[in-house]
Amino acid sequence: MILVTGATGTIGSALVEVLTAAGEPFRTMSRRPSAGVRGDYADADSLRAAVKDVDAVFLLTPPGPSAPAQDLALLEAAAGVRRIVKLSAFGVDEGLAPWHEPGEEAVRSGDREWTILRPSMFASNVRWWQPSIRAGEPIRNFTGEGKLGVVDPRDVAAVAAVALTGGTSGVHTLTGPELLSTPEQVAILASVLGRPLSTVEAAGSEPGYAYVRSGRGAVVTDDVPRLLGRPARTFREWVVDHADTLGA
Repeated sequence: MILVTGATGTIGSALVEVLTAAGEPFRTMSRRPSAGVRGDYADADSLRAAVKDVDAVFLLTPPGPSAPAQDLALLEAAAGVRRIVKLSAFGVDEGLAPWHEPGEEAVRSGDREWTILRPSMFASNVRWWQPSIRAGEPIRNFTGEGKLGVVDPRDVAAVAAVALTGGTSGVHTLTGPELLSTPEQVAILASVLGRPLSTVEAAGSEPGYAYVRSGRGAVVTDDVPRLLGRPARTFREWVVDHADTLGA
């Protein structure tokens, strides 16, 4: 039995689809579940009930200052679970997304099997640009010509499923097959949607923007194709598959 946390989010919902298609037994956890089981990070008893008779946990907590406490609460409740798969983030080992560090450290401790997934930027993040696309306005570019190995969330979910069923362990950096800057992503969007789109340089204080601008985010790994036995999906593939909603 697999427990999926964050099952309504981008990766969690994709993971539910993968596990369902594979016929793997799983349950989902939510504070106010319409299905699955109840689990509140502030309620240790509910967490212990959620992990009862579970063999593997997919640990996904929202980014930000509350993430460490939530990670540690669930890991304590899941002390007897033999396999943990934590969704972390690209660049954690370089000081980005520090809220993942306590959880990563806790996952590594002890004798259980563990996997940490550090995906690059999700292709689905382009949904942030939808207001600009609808309004016909330039898309703000906070990262200049800096590039990222943009990854399809469906590939992240597929790797998580492999890890949850014992097919891999350790730390994996998940990327797409190519490096793309914001202007290059926007050009692909324009091509697929069949409408003119442009970018405008913008300033932002988010540390990740400077990181990408510096070129340190320009990483492509073979973890996705190696673990899935097929090529990683391209950004264009994701856009084509979701074009009916992106420009609406």
